[in-house]
Amino acid sequence: MTPRAFGPHVCVIGYGAAGRLHQQLLSDLGFDVSVVDPAPGVPPTAIPVFDRAEQAARHRPVDVWSVCSPTATHVATVADVLAVDPTARLLVEKPLCRTWEIPELTSLLDHHPEARLVVMDQYRHSQAMALLRTLRQELAPRHELRAVRVGFGKDRRADIAAGRFVDHDYGVFGYEWLHMLALVRGVLPSGTYDRYMCTGPEEWGLRVATDPELTSTAAHEQAVADGVDIELYSTIVGSDPSGQVAVPTWFSLPAAAGESRQRHVEVRTGPVCFELDLDPVTLPRGSRLPRNTHRLVVRGPELRREWLIHDSPLDNALRWSVAALLSPAGPPGLDLRGVARIGLLADTAHPTARPSSVHTELRT
Repeated sequence: MTPRAFGPHVCVIGYGAAGRLHQQLLSDLGFDVSVVDPAPGVPPTAIPVFDRAEQAARHRPVDVWSVCSPTATHVATVADVLAVDPTARLLVEKPLCRTWEIPELTSLLDHHPEARLVVMDQYRHSQAMALLRTLRQELAPRHELRAVRVGFGKDRRADIAAGRFVDHDYGVFGYEWLHMLALVRGVLPSGTYDRYMCTGPEEWGLRVATDPELTSTAAHEQAVADGVDIELYSTIVGSDPSGQVAVPTWFSLPAAAGESRQRHVEVRTGPVCFELDLDPVTLPRGSRLPRNTHRLVVRGPELRREWLIHDSPLDNALRWSVAALLSPAGPPGLDLRGVARIGLLADTAHPTARPSSVHTELRT
């Protein structure tokens, strides 16, 4: 048996943009990291690189497998790892799988009851969002929640033209929508979030900018749960050039030269409004704040306060995920409702473009 070196061994599968981030952060945290990728492009320096999971496990027993391969390969990758390591601890990037693959994935896990899996859900671990929740209790404790709005924008056309970040399964819903759902979940009471996730297409105000090459490029959803207005907006082309989906008034695209990304959360509680801009943050005059710096502004009657928060949700999520996978109790159960929802949204926009979404009892 291969002797264990000092420190947990994390094997990153897939050395694209997400894999490189995982490898760098995990190495910085002191983990012994290896990579599985038959064509890693520019390979990492002083990090073992293997073609297959079996080779990495023979090199040294793997404590955590970090799956950063393309979404369409996630189920096959999980199956390959479980064939090598039936008790594997798996951290999988979002989306976990495609909607119609949920039964196959759950069957795999059912047949490997000692394995554990968590999904990389970085915005559930945002300290800026934790501060927003705390300030709601402090500054507006007696006011009812009225509205939650979340918008993520980025012009991905250059990446798409180069063949990167192309999602023909979910379209716009496969890029940032799960991140936005995590932020919505961080604001809504748990029961209200559950009821929101149970709403169907007939109850939504949903507008989608369709595209023959990219499936869909922008979407704006409006819903109501327990009297709370819920809005989500996302674009992968900046301002929608097709004119099919207008940018909502509460969401503004960044003004900094060369920057197309915007991640915005707005929470209205009575007369008090909480506005959180997540990294990258552009100030009103076009200046860009340092990386991993977020800006929270609170406005109300005779009230205006502002905070700058330095925090890396990705770093937080990696720490939490590895700790949860390695703990004796293990991580909480999988919540597959987000994957099911983006599949349903994509089906609503393009009912014949993908295999029909499965209807199954989802684990929460």
